[in-house]
Amino acid sequence: MKRIIGLALLFCLAIATIGATGASEGTSGQADGVRVAYIAKNTVDAFHATLNRSAKDSLNALKADGTIESWQLYDGLTDPITQVNLVENAIANGANFVILLPAESEGSAPIVTRCSEAGIPIIVVNSRTNNTEALANAFVGSDDVQAGEMMADFVKSQIPAGGKYAHMMGIVGNSAQKARGIGILNVLKDDSNWQAIGDYAADWSADKAVGFASDVITEYGADVKAIICDNDDMSSAVQNYVNSIGREDIVAIGVDGNAGPVSMVKAGTLRSTVLQDGAAQVSTAVSLIPAIIAGNNVPKVTMVPFTLVTSENVDQYIK
Repeated sequence: MKRIIGLALLFCLAIATIGATGASEGTSGQADGVRVAYIAKNTVDAFHATLNRSAKDSLNALKADGTIESWQLYDGLTDPITQVNLVENAIANGANFVILLPAESEGSAPIVTRCSEAGIPIIVVNSRTNNTEALANAFVGSDDVQAGEMMADFVKSQIPAGGKYAHMMGIVGNSAQKARGIGILNVLKDDSNWQAIGDYAADWSADKAVGFASDVITEYGADVKAIICDNDDMSSAVQNYVNSIGREDIVAIGVDGNAGPVSMVKAGTLRSTVLQDGAAQVSTAVSLIPAIIAGNNVPKVTMVPFTLVTSENVDQYIK
């Protein structure tokens, strides 16, 4: 009888052990599900609205095919402090993969450091933090120096005689702001036909850019020939302003290629925009997730080319 009871106890113990192992594997499987935090730069301006829509489509597709368990958008409000707080919230909510669109190169860098230290994969998109190359799994964006050069080259082509120009900057410290400024200088700094009036901290803002443009025109008058802007929210607003005061001779140009500026190029009220394919940047970044999950190598840097949109090719980009 004792032998029978002992065998019965061993059998029960074996069943309990199998049950515990099965429960553990099930819990582990759920814990290992990929939960993506998409930390947007913002959710309001036209360019980033395009990026966020691309993220939604691409991440929903990965969720539908079971590659990821879930994803959540966090609005960075174009503020690095907000973004740093959001990554902590995301990690507390169970995020174990991060896609970051930085507000600033230095201010948003702690997010990349935090993910690296926690062993959380991170892809940086559109603009870099100052530690992206060292710590991020990958960067997907476009060559912003090239964008600055393209804008300056277009201005020169439109006004061969030269003149004075002003540069309306994005938020100072953002990698795109810095690189586009470098590109503009690469083309115009040593050209004796062109003189820089100054770099104005317009913060990507149409209203601020128009205000600075008004000041510049008031001070320099007919000598102002170009206003080069780091984005199209500013360039389209500035061009509308100069057109309204009878200064259609001033060339305003910016980067992004949003629907509004492209429509202005089609209508002939804006001469050009430099199209940045933000949707492709985000979809390319999301496409790297399966390989990173699998532990495979991915390109550290992927560049999506810019395109100069003018009256000659604008019909290809009308949405």
